[in-house]
This record gives sequence, C-alpha cells and structure tokens, in this order.
Amino acid sequence: MKILAIDYGKKRIGFALGNTTVNSAAPLEQIVQKNRAQVVDHITHLISEYDIEKIVTGYPLHMDGTKSKISSEVETFAKTLEKKTGLPVELVDERLTSFEAEELLKTIQPDYKKRKKNLDSVSALVLLRSYMEDI
Repeated sequence: MKILAIDYGKKRIGFALGNTTVNSAAPLEQIVQKNRAQVVDHITHLISEYDIEKIVTGYPLHMDGTKSKISSEVETFAKTLEKKTGLPVELVDERLTSFEAEELLKTIQPDYKKRKKNLDSVSALVLLRSYMEDI
C-alpha cells in the first residue's frame, strides 16, 4: 500500500511517501501554505502521481497527550482531505517528530538555514516511519 504522510503546519507543509509492500519511505517536498485550496490541489496531484491509497497526517499534541492549539485545525484539514480525495486519512501522534527530524538533518547539514528547507518533509518521513512500524 502506498501512503502519503503529511507534516501539517500553518506556514509550511512537508510530505513523505511510503510503500508498505517493499517497506520503504522517503521524503518528498515541502510547500509554503498559501491557502487550503492550494494545499488540497497539491495533495490531489501527489495522490495521482504516486497512486496513493492512504494518507496519514501528524496530529499535534502536547507532551502530556492533550490537544494543542492547532489540533482542531488538523482535524478539520483531515476531514476536508477525506471528502476531497475519497481516501482514508489517519491522524498520527507527532510528538517529537520535528526534534527527531532536526537531529537527523544535523548529521548531514550543519547549516540551520539549509536544514530548515527540508525540515518539514523529513518530519513527515519520521512520522511515516513511526506509523509504518506500528501497522
């Protein structure tokens, strides 16, 4: 099964692609969010291009497991994606994914400004790997 992982943010959104058949995952791109329609159009394009069968998106929770300020926005985003794409969208706890992505990127790119260009897509990758380990 091909899975699209999304690291949703108010400014930037990162994407990663996973394939459970061959147990692989790779970061894709990240985009700057201009509006919801632009993001949904981009995701629709990725679904078509990669034959996506399922979407997982990071669910931002506080360290104690309670909802964060952006949690309800992500819930609404997930429902919109399900309606527009017809695919199942699963929310996945994303606590510490950005931290783990930052640590991974530090090993290959010491310059923070250059790392930031890939941080959201690598965060999506970390989220996807975690999800694939649990299924």
